[in-house]
Amino acid sequence: MDNQLPHYSRERLLGEGGMGKVYLAQDNQLQRQVAIKELTYQPNGDTVNHALQEARLLARVNHSNIIQIYNVHDEGDHISLVMEYFNSKTLTQFQQETYCTLVQKLDLLQQLSAGLAAAHKNDVIHCDLKPNNILVNDQGQLKITDFGIALIASNENITNTLEGNEQADNAEGIQYGSLLYMSPEQIQRKALDYRSDIFSFGIVAYQLMVGSHPFGRGSATDIANRICESTPEHAKNLMLNAPSALTDLLMEMLIQQLEQRTLTASGIENRLKHIRTALMQAEISEQATLPLSELPLSSGAAGIGGGDTALYTQPILHTQVIHTPESRPVPWFRQNNIAITSMTIACLMLILLYWFDKTNEVETKQVVILKPTLSDSSLMAPMQQDLVTSAVEDALRQAVINTKNMYLISQREVNAITKAYPDDLKKLKQAVGASDIISTELECDNSRCKVSFSRLVANPNNSDMLKVKSEKNWLAPIDKFNGIFSTSQTQFASLFPEQSEINQSGLVQRPINEDDYRDYIELYSEIKGHGNSSTESLDQLESLLARSPYLYAAYGLFRETASNLYIDTRDKSHLKRLELVLQKSPPEYRYSVYHAIDKFWLACYLGEMDLAKLQIIEAKNRGADTSTDTELNAYYHFINGQYEKAADAYQSALKLRQSTRLLYNLALTYWQMGSIKEANKTLATILNIIPNHYTAHRLQANVWLLQGKLELAITAYEKIVASINNGSDLTNLSMAYGLNKQYQKSLEFALKAFKQSPKHPIKLLNLADIEMILGNEDKAISHYQEVVAILAGKDEVKYLTYLAQAYGQLNQANLAIAALSKAQSLAPENGEVSYSSAIVYSLLNEKSSATHHVKTALKDNIGVVWFNLPWFDNLCSNKEFMRLMEENNNSQRCSN
Repeated sequence: MDNQLPHYSRERLLGEGGMGKVYLAQDNQLQRQVAIKELTYQPNGDTVNHALQEARLLARVNHSNIIQIYNVHDEGDHISLVMEYFNSKTLTQFQQETYCTLVQKLDLLQQLSAGLAAAHKNDVIHCDLKPNNILVNDQGQLKITDFGIALIASNENITNTLEGNEQADNAEGIQYGSLLYMSPEQIQRKALDYRSDIFSFGIVAYQLMVGSHPFGRGSATDIANRICESTPEHAKNLMLNAPSALTDLLMEMLIQQLEQRTLTASGIENRLKHIRTALMQAEISEQATLPLSELPLSSGAAGIGGGDTALYTQPILHTQVIHTPESRPVPWFRQNNIAITSMTIACLMLILLYWFDKTNEVETKQVVILKPTLSDSSLMAPMQQDLVTSAVEDALRQAVINTKNMYLISQREVNAITKAYPDDLKKLKQAVGASDIISTELECDNSRCKVSFSRLVANPNNSDMLKVKSEKNWLAPIDKFNGIFSTSQTQFASLFPEQSEINQSGLVQRPINEDDYRDYIELYSEIKGHGNSSTESLDQLESLLARSPYLYAAYGLFRETASNLYIDTRDKSHLKRLELVLQKSPPEYRYSVYHAIDKFWLACYLGEMDLAKLQIIEAKNRGADTSTDTELNAYYHFINGQYEKAADAYQSALKLRQSTRLLYNLALTYWQMGSIKEANKTLATILNIIPNHYTAHRLQANVWLLQGKLELAITAYEKIVASINNGSDLTNLSMAYGLNKQYQKSLEFALKAFKQSPKHPIKLLNLADIEMILGNEDKAISHYQEVVAILAGKDEVKYLTYLAQAYGQLNQANLAIAALSKAQSLAPENGEVSYSSAIVYSLLNEKSSATHHVKTALKDNIGVVWFNLPWFDNLCSNKEFMRLMEENNNSQRCSN
């Protein structure tokens, strides 16, 4: 050997097999130990060239879990492979000689999958993956060896056949692979790709985990026949305490049909990583109960089951047993000790029973459903991908909605955070106050998807960190969306083993026609996935509910679509359609909590506040959770101008769930109350959590505008409209320019806002004001009249103030004062009501009344700059008005 490879010194024989001998040698040039494998097989010239080409290609695969090939020496018909030396044992030897925990076995398989993934990435198929070709050292590091006979993925098939294989029964097999670990397609001499290695990996993994070969015992030929013809026993039957995610994964690797074996090595590595993390977290959680062992336990009690009841009743049972050395009367002083001890025990029992009862109260879970992520799949059309992800997402959302003591955090709230902070789940949890986050990953081909659910919760040792509480992996055929929906909900329930009832809404679930459900999913994808609410989608939903009235989820989608259309257009016909659809819903839905919530929002949009209040009561009676009830009440008080009650309700809601959305609603309520200091304080809390929170920045700009801090407001609004061309922000920017007497700029942005929403009363009123200031009186009057037509009959405080201003500009004094009186009765200490009153009385030339309301508005934090508008010019003859301007650093107001 030394003569053939002059730079290497052979030291000893390491092993020997059918393909050759392996020696430990010294690399004299680099001064390192190497392993040299001499291939003793003497094929014809073509086969030698083929093996040499494969070995040289394989030398380019460099990974920590693969034995590296350093060099290939070709001596005519003799090949030597110079490889990395790894002081180790085969996996078979390691398993026989070393006790491994489940987590340690998972670590070995994770390393194995990582190495295999690296090979497959370089288009190399091992073809002989078996325990004897997997090496493990004493530190648990794993490396794959014997890649010298691998196939390049472009090869069409294996040319060698099984005929004449005299060593088959000895499990040595032929040149390419061992019968005991071959895939069905390899045994049957069919074309191979990476999936053949996945099957071999499955056999190795099953044998490592279960302790036996998945296809039983017998000769290699018998086992090979069973590999091709039978399905092994499910690992869950042999690993009773193992996570189902692991046993399911083992069986997925052993799927016989090649086209159905869709796992990749990298996908296996990822799933093993999640399973291993979950198990380690479970071990940490169990260790957290160790301090209880400091309580006195008898040796017999130590073996009692580890449930909560056993842990906390053991000390009581132990102290109840009073041991005496012999059977004789107990002295009086010991009797007293016993009595005292008994009383102490009784007190402790009462305390512990109370504590135990409190700990068994079911805490409401605040759940986020993340939009499912789908790995790139060229085999599935984009439309099909949308439908599959939508079916899974809708199933999960409906399961949360239908579960008592679960609160679904709105998709809009989640999207607002994930848009600013993509992939930052820690930030998401902090911003929405979630207790549980459900993430979903899908890997699909053209016939089915591997679906992976993960439930993330706060780490008990560090609430700022997340841990995987539970996982579920399963296969879903994609031809039946009904099946995807129902199975997704079943698998979701398994993520919450501590919850006795999941998806138990009280509604009778009726069978839904597959075509109808597919239509629903298409509409769900369009409306929820792409944000496209249209009259056409509303028409289709209405038709769908007429055909399939028991498709309960479609009612909520109809309400959301109709509401969005109404908000955009102010066309009440959309609300009337919603009302009619709800009236026609089946009795099961009409008497459910969901119907009451739908009716609440409908009543609010229609301004029927008495009916809205009744629906809150009805929803609570039908089982609405505390979070939902509190938030509905908060909105009810807000829309009625009862801002102090609204603020109290939002504070109560925040005690249940710390959420930036609820904080924003509270800040908005403070602003409406005129409590600018509290509004700023609450906004600062939001921006401390989410520095680029869009709505918080917008409200902050609104506060600056209200306070007359025009430079700050204009700068803020310009940044906002540059990124989000929102009509409300354009209107506010227009107002800021108008107050700054930049009237042409004000008109420019007022027109932009008007073009977006020509029927929006606030945008119309602002445009009318600017036109009036610029002397375009006819246009202004026309717009004021439109405002009146839209707002007449509205009872919300803000609309009443705008209506009063429009009436005042139209010289309709009685109507203006009537609107103001109603607004004042609803919100007697509201700064905007005072400001609108000042405008109306100034326009009516009621200077004393106008000045009184100017004074009140200034006390309510309305910025003095708002009184620079021309509506107040006639007050410059009023001494009290002049004094107020001077006191508020606006002495130049009437100088011109």
